[in-house]
Amino acid sequence: CIRDRRGGADAARALLVPVPEATAPVRPPGAPGEVLPARPQAPRPRRSVQVEAAPEEGRACFDCGTANGPHRHFCRGCAAPLDPRTAERPTGPYAGQRPPLPRARRRWVTRTLIALGVTAAVVGAVAAGPPAVRAVQDHFAKRVAVRPDTWNASHADREHDVHLAFDGYSNTWFGTGYAGDSAGQYLEASFGQPTDLLALIITPGTSKRSGQRSEQARPQEFDLLVTDSSGRTRTSRHHINDGGAQKVRVRVRDAVTVRLVIRSAYGAAADRQVAIAEMEFFGRSASRP
Repeated sequence: CIRDRRGGADAARALLVPVPEATAPVRPPGAPGEVLPARPQAPRPRRSVQVEAAPEEGRACFDCGTANGPHRHFCRGCAAPLDPRTAERPTGPYAGQRPPLPRARRRWVTRTLIALGVTAAVVGAVAAGPPAVRAVQDHFAKRVAVRPDTWNASHADREHDVHLAFDGYSNTWFGTGYAGDSAGQYLEASFGQPTDLLALIITPGTSKRSGQRSEQARPQEFDLLVTDSSGRTRTSRHHINDGGAQKVRVRVRDAVTVRLVIRSAYGAAADRQVAIAEMEFFGRSASRP
């Protein structure tokens, strides 16, 4: 049995045909390479040769200066419009900007606003009455100096009497004659006829000069009592700075007397008295001849 098996294998081998070994194919020079199936390669782009256009004679472009023939409407070099009217930029509103109103409508709106303003002013004046009219008159009135006819004080120093506060000089001064802040002491001025009083200017201390005004105490807080021709008294409290001529608004019609009552003072001490260098009054130009 073993012999039969060996003989059969030899007989099978004798039937096989020898096959030569596979070798890489030889390609001729210049042949294309391998291409994967179903993925063709796109052809390479070819460069076109640009032929220069023939020169033309005609108007030159406004942007690049290229000459263009009469049949052209746009520049052959930069494509800009050759007609200057078409090259102008539009004058309309920008993005997000409201277009202006027509001239006739603007006039109508302006006239309406003016009419409303005049109406509001007239209605306000009528509703407020005479005080509002007087306040407007006082604001625009020309101010003139008003000199009092008489004056007095609750107490005064012998060497610095009350008239020195109304003599028109800032290097002379009135003193209360009491040491300390002189709280409750007053200085009063009277007018010969009713005066439309608008303001007063007070110069505290002994002088306008900074080196001399602090020799004595200076008024800090005081009350103003203004009495008019009908006997009505108006009281107001004021606070001024330390030194220098300072303006105080009053605005009282037909004022007859003005009293300044001291409440506190700067630089008060046992060896100092409250001093006032000058008091000046101002009224309307038509209030006194």
